[in-house]
Amino acid sequence: MHAVLLFPPAADPRSPHLALPSLTSRLRRNGVEVTQRDLDVEAVDALLRPAALERAAGVCRDRRSRRVPADERDRLDRVLAMAERTLELAPGAADTLRDPVAFYHPLALAEAREALSHGLRMVGAAHGVDWDIAPVTYAVDAIDPARLPDLDRATADPAVNVFEDHWSHGILADLEAARPDLVGISILNHQQVIPGLTLARRCKSAGHTVVIGGTVYAKFASALLRRPRFFTLFCDALVPYEGEAALLGVLERLADGRDLAGVPNTVALDASGAPVAGRVVAEDVAALPTPDFEGLPLDRYLTPVPVLPILTGKGCYFNKCRFCDIPHINRVAPRPYRTRPPAVVAEDIARLTESHGCRHYEITDEALSPRFLLRLGEALAERDLDVSLVGYARLEPGFDAATCERLAAMGVRKLFFGLESGSQRMLDHMDKGVRLPVASQVLRAVHEAGICLHLFSMVGFPQETEQDAQRTLSFLLDHADVLADPRHSFDVHGFSLDLRTDYFEQADRFGIEMDAEELAGADFPLSVRSWTSAGGLSTQRAQQLVADFQAVLRARFPVHRQFPAHLWPSFEEYAMLYAERYGTDRFPWQLCLPPPGDPLLFRLEWPRSTRFRPTGEGFVAESFTGRVRTPRQLLQLLARPAEPCRVDDLLGALASQVAPGGDRDTHDRAVIAKELRGMIDEMLAAGVLWLVPAAGTRIGAAA
Repeated sequence: MHAVLLFPPAADPRSPHLALPSLTSRLRRNGVEVTQRDLDVEAVDALLRPAALERAAGVCRDRRSRRVPADERDRLDRVLAMAERTLELAPGAADTLRDPVAFYHPLALAEAREALSHGLRMVGAAHGVDWDIAPVTYAVDAIDPARLPDLDRATADPAVNVFEDHWSHGILADLEAARPDLVGISILNHQQVIPGLTLARRCKSAGHTVVIGGTVYAKFASALLRRPRFFTLFCDALVPYEGEAALLGVLERLADGRDLAGVPNTVALDASGAPVAGRVVAEDVAALPTPDFEGLPLDRYLTPVPVLPILTGKGCYFNKCRFCDIPHINRVAPRPYRTRPPAVVAEDIARLTESHGCRHYEITDEALSPRFLLRLGEALAERDLDVSLVGYARLEPGFDAATCERLAAMGVRKLFFGLESGSQRMLDHMDKGVRLPVASQVLRAVHEAGICLHLFSMVGFPQETEQDAQRTLSFLLDHADVLADPRHSFDVHGFSLDLRTDYFEQADRFGIEMDAEELAGADFPLSVRSWTSAGGLSTQRAQQLVADFQAVLRARFPVHRQFPAHLWPSFEEYAMLYAERYGTDRFPWQLCLPPPGDPLLFRLEWPRSTRFRPTGEGFVAESFTGRVRTPRQLLQLLARPAEPCRVDDLLGALASQVAPGGDRDTHDRAVIAKELRGMIDEMLAAGVLWLVPAAGTRIGAAA
C-alpha cells in the first residue's frame, strides 16, 4: 500500500510540523510505503520566484485599474506601494533566512521576513486573498471559513486559489502519476482550512481516496456528524482525533475492498450516505515510534540549520484554564496528560541526531513540568547528548534557582510562559493556578540561570476591569530589570473567546452575552466575534488598551525592541539558535544609539529596502518596517562613507559639520548633538537606518 501525506499551506515554514513525521513513522513500521510532502514550504519557494512575483504584480496592477471594493483597493494600494522593493528583495528572502551568517544579523533577518511577507501579500492580492506569514494569515475575500456554503464556493473557484497553477503542475500531476492508495491531508490551524480543503476537493474529484485529519477537526467531530455534504465535497474519511491507528485502519479497509464507515477515530459516510463515527481510541504515547522526517526537505525550512519538533507528551498536566480549549481536545483520552518516558524521548533525540545531524529540538507539549525536564536531562546525560531545547512551561514553584541552573546545563535555551494577567483576581477568575509572587521568582530564576524566556499576556478577559488590565502592564514594568535583557520577549494581545472553553460553556456564570445569530449561522466556528461580559471591558476598549500598553512598553524598552518587533527574534526556533550563537555575552545589536561614553564600535547602514521620497525641506525615508521624516542636511551627512566609530565620536563629528567653529560653539554643538541623536534614534526605531556592530555582518549599504 502507498500513502501520500500532505501538509498544506498556510503556516510559517521555520521547521517541519510533527504531524506528518509521526504518522509516517507508524505507517512505515507497518510496511506501508509513504511519501510525505510539506506543500507550505514548497509554495513559499515556488511563488516567491521572480517570474511568479512579476506575474502577481501585473495582476495586482490590473485589478487596481478596475472598480473593486474599498477593502481590496486599500490592500492593492499597500501591495503596489512596496512593489519595487518586494520584487527586488522577496526572491532572496528565504535564502537569507537559511544563510548561516546573515541569519544571525537580526536586522537582516527582520528585513528578510518582511520581504517574504510582502511577497506573499502580493501573490495573495492577485487572487483576492490576504496571505501572510507574520502573523500567519490566509483569508479569501467575502468567504467565512466557519460556513460550509462559503467553503463550498471558495474551494470550487480556481480564481481564488493562490496555488492553482503551482499545484496543477506539481502535486496534483505527481499524484496522478503515482495513483497512491490514500492521500492524507493534515489541517492543524484555521489558516490551513481553505487551502487544505481546496486541495482535498481537487484530490477527491480526481478519484483519490482522501483522508483529512488535524487538530482543527477535533473541535468539530459532533458537528460533522450532521453535515454529510462536507464528506461528499472534501474527503472519504476524516480523523478528528489521533491518526496513527486510524490511517492503518483505513488502509486495511481499502486493501480488503470494504467501506470506511466505523474505522476507529474516524468519521465517514455509511452506505446510506450518513456520517458515522468509529469508536474513539487513545494512543499509548509511550509506545509511539520515533518520528520519521525522511522525505521532508529539511534544508528548505527558514532556518540555517534544522530544528526538529519532538513529543514528550500529549495534553496538559494542569488542564484547568477557563480560556483554553485544550481540555476539550483531551477528552478523548482517559487521562488529560500522557507522557513518553524520558529515556524514550532521549532515544528519539539520539536517533534524530544521528539521522539528520540535528542538535536543536522544539518540544511541542502544551506544558513541561520542571520534574519531567530534570528527568529528561538525566536521560540525555546518560547518552552524552549535547542538544538545545525550547518548550512551553507554567510559572510554578518547581522552577527554582537550582532547577533552572540544571535545565540550562542540560541544554534548555528558552521557556515560554503564560502569565496571561498581572491581576491576581483575574488569574483566580480564569483558574490559571498561578500566584504572582511565584511568577516573579520564576522569572528571576530563569533569567539568572541564563535561559531565555517569553511571557504571554492578554487584555479583555470576561469581567476584567480596566484596573485589572493596568496591573498587567504594571507587572511587565515592575520586572523591567529582567525583561530589558534582549534574550527575553513578551507580548500583550487582545483576548479571544473561543468555543469549547469553560468561559464559553459557562457563559451565564461569567456574565457573558453572545450574538446568537452569529453562532446559529456558523457550521465550524472557532471563536465568538461579538460578545460582552457584565462589568468587563468592551472589545473596543480592550483593543485600545493593548495599543496603549504597547506604546508604553516601546518607550520603556527602546534598546532592543520596538513593539511588536524584537531584535532578538522571539520565535521558538530562532530564539534557540540565537541563544546558541550569542550565549550570555552582551548582545551588541541595538535599535537606538548607545549612551554617551559607551565603547561599542559600530557603523550605520541603510537597509536595502529603504527609499527616500522628497517632501518640503527634507525627505521621508521608508523601509519595509517604517517611515520617518528626515532633514536633507542629516541625510547628506549620513550619506558619506564612514568607518566604524563610537557614539561620542559620531555625534561630535556630525555636530561639528552642522555648527563648525571654535570653543564658543561647544555649547551649540552639544545641543545639536542631542538633536541629532534624537533624529537618528527615530530612524533606527523605524528601521530605515541600521546600527551594525563593527564585528557584525555587512548586509546593507554603509551610511
